[in-house]
Amino acid sequence: MDTKNTSASVTNSIEAIYQTLTEKYNIPKTSIFIEHYEVPTHTFSIVNIDPKNNTEWKSITLPQVLKLIESDENEINNLTLKNPQLLAEIEQFRTIISPHLGLPYQVQPEYILRQFEIENNMISKNELRELIDNHSIESKFLELLKKDKSFFAEIYASPNDSYICFSEFPVGEGTVDFVLFTGRSRMDVFLIEIKGADFNLLTQGYKKFNHKLDIAINQIRDRLDYIYRNISSFRESVHEYRERVSNGERLFNSLMGPCQDILVDKNKDINIHSVVIGGRTKDDLEESYKRHSFESTFNLPIKLESWDSFYRKLRRR
Repeated sequence: MDTKNTSASVTNSIEAIYQTLTEKYNIPKTSIFIEHYEVPTHTFSIVNIDPKNNTEWKSITLPQVLKLIESDENEINNLTLKNPQLLAEIEQFRTIISPHLGLPYQVQPEYILRQFEIENNMISKNELRELIDNHSIESKFLELLKKDKSFFAEIYASPNDSYICFSEFPVGEGTVDFVLFTGRSRMDVFLIEIKGADFNLLTQGYKKFNHKLDIAINQIRDRLDYIYRNISSFRESVHEYRERVSNGERLFNSLMGPCQDILVDKNKDINIHSVVIGGRTKDDLEESYKRHSFESTFNLPIKLESWDSFYRKLRRR
């Protein structure tokens, strides 16, 4: 019955079905009871239930079934989920069994209000597209994305409603443009450095990454160097920031998702992810190969994105 099933399978309910048929509908106990599963392929079993309620299944073939029911394959191929009369009866019984079945999961009012607040303040991706098409400099992107950090949550948050975004987040003696907390059990920490769209990802002649990307990569590298040299204190500090924001404090221009807290364990290790976004895509296939080569061979795990590849991942209008 696929999604129409409300509880146990026929096999697990066979004794109750047998009792209903024989006692309520007066089907003789000497009748032959055949269990039929329609999908993915037709399978048949003769079901025998003894006086002590012990059940035995014996597989039989389609020709044997047709001989027993004295019918043809049209009877078998009349599938339940394609039979309007049976579907109507199923829906009626489903409603009797569980009137609330299929209703959306109820969430707290605070969650819904927070979701509305985030959506009402969302910036259209067309505004980001305009910056990209105008080959805007880094400061223009920073100005836009600081107003709506949910751009990053939309792509990197998992679960997608459980996150905290920051801008100009302090790490050691420097800062990271944007940082995202998300995850379950072990917290994922995304370090995101951006550059403008005023250059192509790859240089024209040597097909190397533009020097502005190298600057961002080195900035991330310096932050990672500090983090891994001080991983215990860094883990403690990010969990402290998470708890303070969850309790209503505003830190580093923070934006919290609909969930009031990220359900992570502060005693577990954290996962560090690094992302550099900048430049324009000119040859998507060539640049995709180049980015993949960099990400798989560079000695630090850093994800490279052009503004074009970042934009394509956005789901908002």
